Amino acid sequence: MAAPNTTPALSVVIPTFNNEPVLRRCLDAWERFGGEDVELIVVEDGCRDETPAYLERVAQTPWGRRQLRWIHQDDAHELRCTNAGMALGRAPLLMAWQDDMLLRAPWLVPELIGTFAAYDELGLMSLSRGLNCLPIEDPIRKWEDLIDWRRLQSTIGPRPWNWVRLQEVDIVIRPWVVRRACLEKVGPLDEAFRPTEWDEADLAYRIRHAGWKVATCGYERLGGYHHLGSTTIGAQPSPAYLSRVLRNGLLFHERWDRTIAEQHPRARRTWTRRATADGWRATASAFVRTVARRAAAGSA
Repeated sequence: MAAPNTTPALSVVIPTFNNEPVLRRCLDAWERFGGEDVELIVVEDGCRDETPAYLERVAQTPWGRRQLRWIHQDDAHELRCTNAGMALGRAPLLMAWQDDMLLRAPWLVPELIGTFAAYDELGLMSLSRGLNCLPIEDPIRKWEDLIDWRRLQSTIGPRPWNWVRLQEVDIVIRPWVVRRACLEKVGPLDEAFRPTEWDEADLAYRIRHAGWKVATCGYERLGGYHHLGSTTIGAQPSPAYLSRVLRNGLLFHERWDRTIAEQHPRARRTWTRRATADGWRATASAFVRTVARRAAAGSA
C-alpha cells in the first residue's frame, strides 16, 4: 500500500462544488504532470452530484493514498474552503487552484518550487496575471468603477521580458502560490470578504505590508496549465454577485487606499524565472508560436 506523502514541497488546495466531470479532468492532470513533491487537498463543498463517491474512489488508488486528501464542507464557498484546505496543507508552499484549471506540463511544479527557494523575499505569486492599483480621486459607486483602468491595471510585465522573468505587482488573481510563513505571519484570507472576490487582493497587501514581495508570471500563456474558465470569462455575472463584488471592493479600498497612494510610485522589481531545461524549451516554443500568430494576424 502506498504511504501518504507527509513532506510535500507544495500543497494544492482545490475547492469544488457540483463539478465532478471537470474535477475528474483536473485531478487526472495533476496525477499525470504534478510529480511526487505535491499533495492535493480537495475541499468538497456540499456537492450533490457524484463528487464525493468519485473522490472516495480516487483516494483508494495508489496515487490517491500517496498524494490526495479530501474534506467535506457545508456550502462554505470558495474563500472559506480555501482557508480550510490551506490549514491542512503540510507543505511550505500552498497553492490556491480551481477545479476547472488543468495542469499541462511537468516542468511547472519544479519551477515554482525553485523560484521560491531562490528568492526569499518573494511571498506570493500569481500564475496568470497580476494587477497594480493606482490612486484616483473619482468615487466608487458601482462595480465597474472598481475595474476602471485608471484605478486597476492588469499586467504580466512588459514584453518581451515577460517571457523570461517574474514581474512585481500589487495584487494577484487565482491561481497563486503563497509561502506558509506568510500566512503564519499575516493570517489567512479574511472572511470579511466571503464568499469571495477581493479576498486575495487584501491578502496580497497584508503580505506586502509584512515585508514580502508579490509577483506574477504568465504561466498559462507559457503552456504550464489551462484554465477552462478562460473561455467563458465574458459571461455576465448576476446582479447579486456584482453587488457583493462592489461591497468587497469598497472594503478593500477603505483599508488600503492610503497605502496605494503612498506606494504606487515605487519602482517594481523583476526576477529571472528559475525554469528547468524543459521549461525553457517550452517557453521558446510558445514564443515562436505567438510571434507567428501575430505575424499572421497582421498580414490578414
